[in-house]
Amino acid sequence: MYAEQSAFDWHRYGHWDTRAERVRLSAFLLWQAARDPDRLATLRNEAHYSSGDAGIAMLDGFRRESAVALELIIKAVIAKQFRLRHASESERVPATHDIPKLWLEAGLPELESEDKNRLLSFQSVLIWSGRYATPRSAKAWAEENRTFAEGDCLRILIWCGWEEFDRLFQTARARLLSP
Repeated sequence: MYAEQSAFDWHRYGHWDTRAERVRLSAFLLWQAARDPDRLATLRNEAHYSSGDAGIAMLDGFRRESAVALELIIKAVIAKQFRLRHASESERVPATHDIPKLWLEAGLPELESEDKNRLLSFQSVLIWSGRYATPRSAKAWAEENRTFAEGDCLRILIWCGWEEFDRLFQTARARLLSP
């Protein structure tokens, strides 16, 4: 097998896990920088940042990296399940950012309402809010709001700092590491 092709072996959960851990580290570094005013001021000056509150910029980055890390670790769990049940090579880790659906597919534990809301928020970050100023259409916005409502989640900004993110991440990681 060519090295280029091995990257498409969707059953190799170690690749998903390694990438998840790298992104988790990036999230942690952004979280730490956002919480250290002196360090943040130094970084802001080095970057010649002048577009508003650098702490908010760092927290935005933390949200993006956290969302990606959570998606990747959940996909690692799914890939491991493929391996354990000797799934056919045609089965693929779902190519979706639907984190609540991935959470269920991975067989991860039922979550409290606040954590379900966090999963939906992470999904929103991956799909648009972590990158764009608005959703791609009014229809997409209405659909996202409907999804929140169906999940008994209020469309409110729910706090998700390092501890909340990492608790969800470690829940998935524990499943990955279990026999």
